[in-house]
Amino acid sequence: MNEQLLEEIGLTKGEIKVYLTLLKLGETTTGKIVEQAQISSGKIYEILEKLIKKGLASFIIKEKTKYFSAASPNRILDFLSEKEKKIKIQEEQLQKELPALLTISKEAKKKYETKLFIGFKGYQTAIFEALVELKPESEFLAMGIQSRRSEKFNLLWQKWNTERIKKKIKCKLLFSEKGTEHYNIFKKMKLTEVKTIKGITPAAADVMGDKVLILSHGTEPSVLVIKHPDIKESFTTFFNNLWQIAKK
Repeated sequence: MNEQLLEEIGLTKGEIKVYLTLLKLGETTTGKIVEQAQISSGKIYEILEKLIKKGLASFIIKEKTKYFSAASPNRILDFLSEKEKKIKIQEEQLQKELPALLTISKEAKKKYETKLFIGFKGYQTAIFEALVELKPESEFLAMGIQSRRSEKFNLLWQKWNTERIKKKIKCKLLFSEKGTEHYNIFKKMKLTEVKTIKGITPAAADVMGDKVLILSHGTEPSVLVIKHPDIKESFTTFFNNLWQIAKK
């Protein structure tokens, strides 16, 4: 019997042991269940009660002694079906509560904020979280873009910018070199201005709305997200100065 499957649908290891023991023994007392299932005598009644509530066990009393038995294995399918219905109801209830939860989240956001995201998945989360908050009037500036970085980062940013364009957000990009495939793809994008400038460091810096993102694409990718009006203004000024001397 695949006990892991039973565990995945919501039964504890103790419940699985007791249920399978009941199937083998048929109608029996707690003493025999404890012996066969190797369950603590102090926990047996608690486990049996949970199985009964789930409809997977029942009992009768004979001469003042309780005899327990397992429900048909078909009942496991019924239990799973009931669980799925319950999850569906909970999902619908959560959908109704979601606007209120999002309101609480927005109210709790600080004026100043710093977050560090590690790994490719973290990197992906950081840039798409920032994109969600960008509005058409927002400003997206990116400098330090390396055309020859890993292909998975190039594809990720192409997807990101496709979504940006759907939101009608303009951007300016400063590449470290021109003529690469990645560079040419971005040069043809709508709402996108591209220039190049030499002497770019290994890390990139982006201004997205009221945030600054410092991005590293090394062995362990990372994104430092800073929400601070003074820092955002400093990076914007620095970008604009570079933009003036960069080549089209």
